[in-house]
Amino acid sequence: MGSTIVIKLGGSLLSKSETEVFDYGYLSGLKDVLTDPALVDTKFFIAVGGGYTMRKYRDLAREAGVENDLSIHWVGTTVNVLHAYLVNAYFAQLADEDVIKYEDYYEGNKEKFVINRKIKVGGGGRPGHSGDVDAILAGDMLNSKVVVSLKNVDGVYDSDPKLNPQAKRLSKISWKEYLDIIGNKDKHEPGGNYPIDPIASRMAMERKLKFVILGGEDLENCGKYLRGEEFVGTEVA
Repeated sequence: MGSTIVIKLGGSLLSKSETEVFDYGYLSGLKDVLTDPALVDTKFFIAVGGGYTMRKYRDLAREAGVENDLSIHWVGTTVNVLHAYLVNAYFAQLADEDVIKYEDYYEGNKEKFVINRKIKVGGGGRPGHSGDVDAILAGDMLNSKVVVSLKNVDGVYDSDPKLNPQAKRLSKISWKEYLDIIGNKDKHEPGGNYPIDPIASRMAMERKLKFVILGGEDLENCGKYLRGEEFVGTEVA
């Protein structure tokens, strides 16, 4: 595959519940995938999400009377930055020291995005969207046309599999088809749970960018995709 791959690492894979606030065991498994000898010449930009921790702080703020969506979005963005620093610390032997965050994504400084070692980690940028947009903006800086999105679902389905046991996973769909499935939303609610958030979807469609949705818990399958082998997931382009 290409020399640089952008990965959106879903927060739900790292921060799962009140009793599993941050899963370093998952990072250990991911490290094994990224350091596969078959990927020795591949570098990775990892944009990190918020998961349970983000939802917890969001809900606490709302319960305390915070009603402004922008303020709630800033909570989520900042949790993404926290998680990026935790991931970067764990990957210290492989990762560049600097973490991409906040206005870094918008300044247009490509030098800041150069990956000098094996991995560069990014947290949240501006509020109003999920880390999917951060991954797209990183891709702009790295001239990458693919975002590999590791989620707590193994792809995009034709209907909600939690509500419909007969829902079918779609292996390849267009951006228009994807937007139809999520109801053609044009904004991202704080903590909104989509395979790809609506803002990012429209950005990706404009850029002719591909997202590959993979079930992040199945790291063997993730490795297959990264090595160019047959895999289970959904390509949206």
